[in-house]
Amino acid sequence: MSASKRIEKIQFKLYLCFDFLSGFAAYAALHMVRKVFVEPQKFGQDVAIKLDTKFWVGAVATSLIFMAISGLSGVYRDLSRKSRIALVFNTFGGVLITSMVLFFSILLDDIVESYNQYYITLGSYSATLLFFSTSFRLVWSTRVRNLIDKKKLTFPTLLIGSGKEAADLLATFTKDRSKGYDFKGYLSLDGETTDDRIKAIPYLGTSNQLLDLLNDNDIDDVIIAIPSGNSDLIARMVSTIENVNVRIHVLPNVFSIISGQVRMESLGRSLIEVKRELIKPHVAFFKRSFDIVVAALLLILSSPFVLFSMLMIAVGSKGPIFYTQERLGKHGKTFRIIKLRSMYQDAEAQGPQLSSEEDPRITPWGRTMRKFRLDEMPQFYNVLRGDMSIVGPRPERKYYFDQIIEAAPQYRYLLRVKPGITSWGMVKFGYAENVDEMLERARYDLIYTENITILNDIKILFYTLVIVLQGRGK
Repeated sequence: MSASKRIEKIQFKLYLCFDFLSGFAAYAALHMVRKVFVEPQKFGQDVAIKLDTKFWVGAVATSLIFMAISGLSGVYRDLSRKSRIALVFNTFGGVLITSMVLFFSILLDDIVESYNQYYITLGSYSATLLFFSTSFRLVWSTRVRNLIDKKKLTFPTLLIGSGKEAADLLATFTKDRSKGYDFKGYLSLDGETTDDRIKAIPYLGTSNQLLDLLNDNDIDDVIIAIPSGNSDLIARMVSTIENVNVRIHVLPNVFSIISGQVRMESLGRSLIEVKRELIKPHVAFFKRSFDIVVAALLLILSSPFVLFSMLMIAVGSKGPIFYTQERLGKHGKTFRIIKLRSMYQDAEAQGPQLSSEEDPRITPWGRTMRKFRLDEMPQFYNVLRGDMSIVGPRPERKYYFDQIIEAAPQYRYLLRVKPGITSWGMVKFGYAENVDEMLERARYDLIYTENITILNDIKILFYTLVIVLQGRGK
């Protein structure tokens, strides 16, 4: 583990500790204000200021809520690289949400003489929490920034490219205020170096050796700086090291800039960072909550149709009612998908086969189930288990997924999120009958993975419902 990653872990623990203390101090300030200014007397008797069980429970609970909200907003991620301005805005947002939770759960029940007293209690809590949490975070992030400026904290980096683009980038990062990159060497595309300036750092081989170098060395960042027009090559390189714990940056071209992919940065030259996590923590939290609620609701609502289908399957053909099959889940982890059997028993005795519209292996009732997606209803159990999401890329068998990534390696990114019962690919394209059609469908699913929001999930779910009601499945 590199020194920067060890420091990151230490920072994470310090942030948790000081955020808990900040939350505790804020609740203590709130407690004092409530007893001294808001409720000094109750039923004609002076209210004693005491640290009873309610105080300790309230202090711990509100501190944990603040930490949870901070975690969901991404405050505790990439602490060594986080902008201080972004940190302040994140902190302010976390304090505001925590204060609203506190107000509606506790303060709203206070006996007050005027609404101004709400402003006093809520203001005292918010101001104290904002002061302590922001002070610590700014002081610590400034210390980290100073360590980077003094090169006491660096991030081991590999540079891919040996031409003018890579040499210009190296010169920029050497000249401008440091981002902390410690260039361990460069890799060329074809074994040749076309700009002598790049020789200021060691030559480590060709880009074909990238994965081996990352596995054998503690590297934090990879920067790809090669000429425009190499999009396919960049996609292959990125997909090759996608599962390695490094930050991947790509030198932007003009199209990347005008399409809004490049953000203005205060330090040095701007790069496009390949996103490691496609879903922000708070979006992932709400998406999972949405999945659980919708899956449970639809399992209940669809139960009469599922029970009737189970009866029809039992009567219509020999074999089990349910059909399970191994599919690839998030990060390539396998799970067993559950469906109502729509084909005759031993339908794949001759090996894996994709179904077609006139597939003779499908039973009469199975054909009806497929039109209305009834065969997929048991998959909501997979959603409750956490194997799948309501909306996500189509879960594929390894046999076919290997063929997909052999033809287009960038589709390996589909494994970065949970597969779904329905998907943008299923809405726009539908079922695939061969690998070429699977590639076409995967293109839509790849677009979805870059645009995951609850709103998009609801839109895809609505379109799927229209397809089901119209019986346009197959």
